[in-house]
Amino acid sequence: MNDLLDLGSGMTFEVDRSHVGWLTLDQAGPVNILSGDVLRSLDGLLGQLESRIANGQIHALGIRSAKSGSFIAGADVREFARLESAAEARKASAEGQRIFRRLQRLRVPTIAVIDGTCLGGGTELVLHCDYRIATDRPATKIGLPEVRLGIIPGFGGTVRLPAVVGLQEALSIILSGKPVGARKARRIGLVDRIVPPARLEKELDEFVTLVLSKRVPEQEHSAPLTTRLLEGTGIGRKIVFTMARKRIHQETGEHYPAPFRAIDVIEQSYRGNLDEAYANEAEALGELLTSPGSQNLVRVFLLSQQAKRALPAETMEAASEVRKAAVLGAGVMGGAIAELIASNDVPVVLKDIDQGALDSGLKHAAELLRKAASARVFSEEEAGLKLALINGTLEYEGFDDVDLVIEAVVERLPVKEQVLREVEAAVSETAVLGTNTSSLSVTEMARSVERPGRVIGVHFFNPVHKMPLVEVVRPDTADAQAVATGVRFVLDMGKTPVVVADRAGFLVNRLLSPYLSEAGRLLTEGASIEHVDSVFTSFGMPMGPLRLLDEIGFDIAEHAGKEMGTAFGERLETADVIERLIDSGRLGKKNGRGFYLYRDGKSTGVDPAAAEVARGGPPDSSSGGGTIRPPTNDEIRDRCLFLMVNEAAFALEDEVVEGPDMVDLAMIMGTGFPPFRGGLLRWADDVGVGTIRARLAHFAETLGSRFTPAPRLERMADQDRTFTHSSATTLP
Repeated sequence: MNDLLDLGSGMTFEVDRSHVGWLTLDQAGPVNILSGDVLRSLDGLLGQLESRIANGQIHALGIRSAKSGSFIAGADVREFARLESAAEARKASAEGQRIFRRLQRLRVPTIAVIDGTCLGGGTELVLHCDYRIATDRPATKIGLPEVRLGIIPGFGGTVRLPAVVGLQEALSIILSGKPVGARKARRIGLVDRIVPPARLEKELDEFVTLVLSKRVPEQEHSAPLTTRLLEGTGIGRKIVFTMARKRIHQETGEHYPAPFRAIDVIEQSYRGNLDEAYANEAEALGELLTSPGSQNLVRVFLLSQQAKRALPAETMEAASEVRKAAVLGAGVMGGAIAELIASNDVPVVLKDIDQGALDSGLKHAAELLRKAASARVFSEEEAGLKLALINGTLEYEGFDDVDLVIEAVVERLPVKEQVLREVEAAVSETAVLGTNTSSLSVTEMARSVERPGRVIGVHFFNPVHKMPLVEVVRPDTADAQAVATGVRFVLDMGKTPVVVADRAGFLVNRLLSPYLSEAGRLLTEGASIEHVDSVFTSFGMPMGPLRLLDEIGFDIAEHAGKEMGTAFGERLETADVIERLIDSGRLGKKNGRGFYLYRDGKSTGVDPAAAEVARGGPPDSSSGGGTIRPPTNDEIRDRCLFLMVNEAAFALEDEVVEGPDMVDLAMIMGTGFPPFRGGLLRWADDVGVGTIRARLAHFAETLGSRFTPAPRLERMADQDRTFTHSSATTLP
């Protein structure tokens, strides 16, 4: 090799004996990011290479990462947030395109070596290379996730991906935002060769030799006849684009314009003039990136990154790695938590006191793994190996080397305290004892054991395998190291941690409580189940509050509601609606009867009798007097959501979380609050704090004291302040 040239921005360059130049990325931190500085350094290198190639000094260029399991994680999203106009965004896009097209025009073969994550701008970079070789490790994922930020690929992805893999495969990757693994990438022609990581160097040498001698075999990638007919004719392509639009509309509605704009750009540009195609992409990116929806989605992404640094670095350095875990209670949650742990290759003991319950929990875990294999998250063989990591037991054998216990037994404080005392005697003194309680006091549980400093809350949301949020509850009794271990564990499980104080309901359930109760009260005033839920699905919620109550289960909702009422009084008292529904034999989805009816776990529609049962008689006219008038869309939305905003103000006063940003992240990750709205409190700022205060005051006069504005909200309205626009969000 020639002397190593340091290009800056975590990039080096050297030339080997075969006159192959190797550009290596190794930035500070766990992953490589395509920042503006990196692109400028790449541009400078390409200028040098053009001269050296012309002189015959370099015969090929390879691009690789020095980080095992990570190639390039994408562009620097923080820079997106700093762009202030569509013109700025369009210019940044065009500049990235120019640099990548310059790479593509080099007069020597270019080879990208993908070992690990390759996303966004990293994928667009490799698409402008002549050859792509990838390792088959599970971490190798190639994709364009830009639609998840409310934008489209901006460095040539909409131009190059269809040219490389075909129209339908490109649309699938771009519109879903989901990356593909190495095997699929090879099958669709996205990479030329896949190799085991252990053989990468040897096979890379062989591949480079083939490239230099121009003996790389043509890829055998013959598309099916139907694909050729659809993509090879004008009428066929029209069908493809029409079906793509229809599918996106069914999946996301009209709230997310980026996928539709991506379809427009690809349709305009496919097989057309390349300069115009790149310009179309840059124009669309500029429009989208500066839209409110995209700015909110970018903010949410940055907040999710910020959550990974929920604790100071020095505190996280003391966190222990969870090499073995245990779950107590083999119910639906327990089985799902055990499956999550095993799916991340950590051995886990699943314990119950009843063999039937244990068998059911193991079966549930196995079913989740089977579904993951069917969805090609991993192979059936890998699913079997992961299932083998779950050890079911009725005793405390095998607990002596457990690093973290998660208690998921029935939601009764005496039972949980007894279970924690038992398991404390079976584990080492350094083991962390976590409880998955959704509403009970973690501090009270901690006081029942000999080592209260080792007790924390690790609150998962149902369904565990889908919901990204985990509330890590930090009681005043907990050791900092125990909390840090909990946060590290959540991150290792691929989830988003939000650290919360030990207050009743923690954060998410506390804010959901008035939202769900008010939805029930609306039924007593003549609103229909369909009307209430449709208001919120139109708003962007994944489901309405009444459907959500079905999912939670009326018995669980009633129990949590009593806890809220005890802690916070009349403000969070549960409506009588739930009690009446339970008395009628309805528990929600779990027994097939709630506000909706269910068969085999799937809804068959609204239960016509449920609204009447909920009302307990004719619609209540006490709130307005005179003729009964069902609530309007605006009333339904404002009463439910403004109560959530108000409770968030109370929670912030109680210092449940460190600030409004974490409220927004938790509500998006834990309840599905529409990400394009930026979160509950960002949306509240857009509505106007003063407007919300006035509306709450009106409702307090006409409907009751539960709507009384929180003192914090009153102060903010008086001072014309906002929750998030004026808060100092610390970007990563």
